[in-house]
Amino acid sequence: METYKEFLDRINSFEKSEIDLGKDYFKGNPSIALKVNEDNSFRPFYGDTVVFNLDDATKQKLKRIVDRITAVAPECFCESLVSNTFHMTLHDLSNSPVLEDVASELFHNELKALKIAENITEQKIKMKSKYIFNMVNTSLVMGLYPADEEEYTKLMNLYYLFDDVKKLGYPLTPHITLGYYNVKGFSAESARKLENIVKELNANEKEIEIELDTKELFYQKFISMNDYINIFCVVGKK
Repeated sequence: METYKEFLDRINSFEKSEIDLGKDYFKGNPSIALKVNEDNSFRPFYGDTVVFNLDDATKQKLKRIVDRITAVAPECFCESLVSNTFHMTLHDLSNSPVLEDVASELFHNELKALKIAENITEQKIKMKSKYIFNMVNTSLVMGLYPADEEEYTKLMNLYYLFDDVKKLGYPLTPHITLGYYNVKGFSAESARKLENIVKELNANEKEIEIELDTKELFYQKFISMNDYINIFCVVGKK
């Protein structure tokens, strides 16, 4: 496991106050097309995940930020995310644009996650927002980080429990997805508009303090990036 300092050093290396989308026409990550149709509506995309649901006040703050961004550069994004779906992913699990390819895995993942949930107790983790940044040319996200080393340890202990469901080949980068990019990309002029509003928001928005609660930690399944189903809460499995 990374130390808290190593974790901060890693996210600080790419979570900056300004984003750089290049000087030419911006063509997003090809993986966007797995989730988004040519008309920029969300296409069927199936999988499961473990996420922290956010409180309503935080969701409203995020919606206000998203509204400001999309008012300036709506052409940069596909279909808007429903604000009620805003969440922080604790652990990615499985996904596929073809349900048949992942159905068996989802069944077994759920059973494993149920077993893990038996050992999770109620606790809260204090997080803080960092910067809005470009996530691998796929989406615009808000970065988060644990408030101190103790909070980091609590978060990572939870994270590693779900490695027993599916171990991932990349480290945890806590974030909240604000929007996926236009599947067809966008012009250099639009990129400048998006860069400028992100720079402004990162400079002027107050840090958001978020308290993650395991009573709001859910094993979910999804059928698109706008359609998530709570299967059970890991505390009490409600």
